[in-house]
Amino acid sequence: MQETQEESPREQFLASQEILSTIEWLDVLQDHRAAVEAIALFELHMHNLLKALRVIQAKKFSRFLKDAVLTLTRPIKALHRVREYIEADPTSATARQFQEDQNMFLPFEERISSTICSLIRNVTERWDGTQTFVLKLSPEQENELNNQHYLLIYLILLLLDHWVAAENMEAASTYFEYANPKYKKFSPLGPNQTPESKKDTGTTLRHLKAMMDLCVQCHLSIEDLLVWKPTPGDNEDDDSYDEEALVEDNYPLSETGITTLVAGTIYAMINPAQLSSRLTLPMALAQDWVFTTAGGLASGFLTSDESQLHMADKALLVLLYAIDRIPLDGFEMEILDFCSVDSSTDRMGLFQIFQIMVTFAATCPSASHRFYCFQGLDRLIQGCEDEVKMYLLEQLVSPKCPFESMRAAAVNLLKATVERAFGKLDKARSEMMDRIKTDQTEESATAANQIARSPFTSPVLLKTYQESIWRFEAKAFQHSPLKNEGAWHEKYDTIMHALNFYLFLLMRDAPDDNVTEIWMKSNVQDTHREFLEPIYVRVQQLKEDYIQRLSRAESAMDSELGDPTELLSHKIRSKNGVVNFDIDMDSGEEDDDNDDADDEIKKLQDTVESLNLNMMKLELMDELLERIQELTESSEKNE
Repeated sequence: MQETQEESPREQFLASQEILSTIEWLDVLQDHRAAVEAIALFELHMHNLLKALRVIQAKKFSRFLKDAVLTLTRPIKALHRVREYIEADPTSATARQFQEDQNMFLPFEERISSTICSLIRNVTERWDGTQTFVLKLSPEQENELNNQHYLLIYLILLLLDHWVAAENMEAASTYFEYANPKYKKFSPLGPNQTPESKKDTGTTLRHLKAMMDLCVQCHLSIEDLLVWKPTPGDNEDDDSYDEEALVEDNYPLSETGITTLVAGTIYAMINPAQLSSRLTLPMALAQDWVFTTAGGLASGFLTSDESQLHMADKALLVLLYAIDRIPLDGFEMEILDFCSVDSSTDRMGLFQIFQIMVTFAATCPSASHRFYCFQGLDRLIQGCEDEVKMYLLEQLVSPKCPFESMRAAAVNLLKATVERAFGKLDKARSEMMDRIKTDQTEESATAANQIARSPFTSPVLLKTYQESIWRFEAKAFQHSPLKNEGAWHEKYDTIMHALNFYLFLLMRDAPDDNVTEIWMKSNVQDTHREFLEPIYVRVQQLKEDYIQRLSRAESAMDSELGDPTELLSHKIRSKNGVVNFDIDMDSGEEDDDNDDADDEIKKLQDTVESLNLNMMKLELMDELLERIQELTESSEKNE
């Protein structure tokens, strides 16, 4: 014992570090007795490391700090990995053992967190507070403080990666409700259903706040992370990627941690009662970087993998915030594939982010997140100049779009954009007419008619979108919705939105104005011949087919049930009086008495229900076609 007391701080550090480096955490955490011994050993020798670090004086102190950081990260990574194993196979022996030991591991994580706070406080007390740090490692002596700074930030981001990123913060919904105070919370269960209770995020937010406070203590600003370059540059003199210093995992600063920190900072700005941080100031000042840098980084986490929804949620929060910072009509065509001139930063172009969001909005398993992403897409499009809006919307409504649901929704986006353009045109005309009341010249009237004209209120609209929306794509006829019933159901929503958009444009752009030339005789005739008439014929064919199939299905069901009074009582009668829509109009809850119904009878009931639903859709489309026909015919009579 006397010899240990006579050891120098450097020797004490090396001895404890060597002992801790022998612990195979991934193995010992899966055995109760080994875990108990390893945790006790860790706490004893980690105390020795911190004690030695306080008095070690070295020109390259960061070499000792690196070993301390690695010693702390090993159990953190192991705990995270074991939890991944458990999530993959929750019934395994490892999972059961780990669950039994949770009361030991949770306090252990808290003590690790406390140790990290002590380490960071110990190191930052050495700084005089006037340094300007750069996120890089370098063997050069003049970059010693940069090395210390980098290592501590790496440690913080690792904790964000493993302790906060994996948890649900309710981030996107919190921001959306904050940014849209009149909006009633979206519930994928429906407006009359009780919303699901939110998860307890107290521990997550506590960890997040602690990590953000440590970032402030380490003199880290959001700008530092957003402009951080994770790979070496082409410049041979660039020493930011020192292989000697990067021992374990090559020390990449975690992009998951960075995105989580940015999301947490935004969360702190909108929810200061729960989470406050001085990091909010640099975030607000970094708005020029937010979209193409933070948004580009975050968009990489938008995935349809349900197990990664917690990270997609945080990424969506960053994108929603970034998009809201974009001024309306601000993005020009040049920014579509924008990359910073500064070689030290790589920004993702608007179009790449747009494509990722489109895929997420079409494929995400969470209905609420699809909704938030779609709202973000709408706002993103409105943040572009008209030329860029035309291009982005053209990509969405094109038959080449791989997601038919997104294509259908995009027609609505286009309709809303056209509606806004007409609103601007009306406002500008009204203002101009007020100015020229005293000047009744023909030139003044012409000028009033030309103001605020955008491609969405001009013949360019039809030239750009007519083939994509109001025509059937050229493909083999047997795969067309006009022939194939499966293709018809797949494209039904797109066709309905296209018809609604056409009716809207006919009503909004009056025949005596006709700024889009929607009322031009040749355009009306072509649309009737190439789009409306084929749809009408197809609707009538399907209705006749469904009437016959429904009659057969109902007869079969009657014979199986034996008692026709058991048929559903709530019916919708079609306009032609032929088909009864046997659709249950109640809450949708199944009667307990039907739980033991025969599978064949249930199959027949489902067939009747599906046929009735399809008939209802046809009736709705038929009525819409009739409304368009009446409008165009009345216009022809008035000519």
